[in-house]
Amino acid sequence: MTKFAVFTDLDGTLLNHHDYSYQDALPAIANLRARHIPLILVSSKTRAEMAHLCQELDIQDPYVCENGSVIVLPKPWVQQFNVDTSTLTDAGECWLAFRGAARDEILTIVKANKGECPFVGFADMTVEDVIACTGLSHEAATKAMQRDATEPLLWPQDGAGSEEFARKLGVYNLQLLKGGRFYHVMANCDKGDSVRYLLSLYQSYYGASVHSIALGDSQNDLKMLKAVDTAVVMPHPDGSYMSDKGLIGELHAPYPGAKGWRYAVEQALQQ
Repeated sequence: MTKFAVFTDLDGTLLNHHDYSYQDALPAIANLRARHIPLILVSSKTRAEMAHLCQELDIQDPYVCENGSVIVLPKPWVQQFNVDTSTLTDAGECWLAFRGAARDEILTIVKANKGECPFVGFADMTVEDVIACTGLSHEAATKAMQRDATEPLLWPQDGAGSEEFARKLGVYNLQLLKGGRFYHVMANCDKGDSVRYLLSLYQSYYGASVHSIALGDSQNDLKMLKAVDTAVVMPHPDGSYMSDKGLIGELHAPYPGAKGWRYAVEQALQQ
């Protein structure tokens, strides 16, 4: 019997862009659980944000935070899969696999190289500032500020100075990744690296290849989509789709957000 694994972005993919709801996706999530198919969340969100969501959805699988910078491995899962913990960080109920620099190191480099760049980082914001630019609740904004390995930057829309700043970061093995609302300073890793790492653990455990499915809607999902067998591109709220010549044979979800996610997962599993 074919083994599957589903990897998914959150905002605009599993979660609606406008209200962050996942209600329309619940039947597909229940189907994955009934078939013992792992559902791995892969997002720019923090560990604090994603732990809460995993608890709500009763997801026991690993999840990937901060655009691939940190992989969270629940301890029961690590024990079951017999994962080597010698390079992992103990975080109480879970193990953390860091893929690069920690946030404290990143903040030191950002501060030293900011110059005249017009961005404002999360480290410079209050909770109220984050609420104002994201629409998150006070609780959610607080969780979004609890970062392990990245620093989001709010930049003017023209992105003036971002290319030069990215060049400076490159000297320190860091990158500047443009997301939906923010630029993210992070190590030279990505969602695709994390997907490949987790797939290797699943394949080792099963002793067989795993058919991988990934769903995403934006440029920072591209490397994840290219790392799997079946890539699903989610539409933006205006109905348009991200396109890239490197994506071959990808599926297009019929609707944005949770409703489209449900249909796309069911279609991908049928194929």
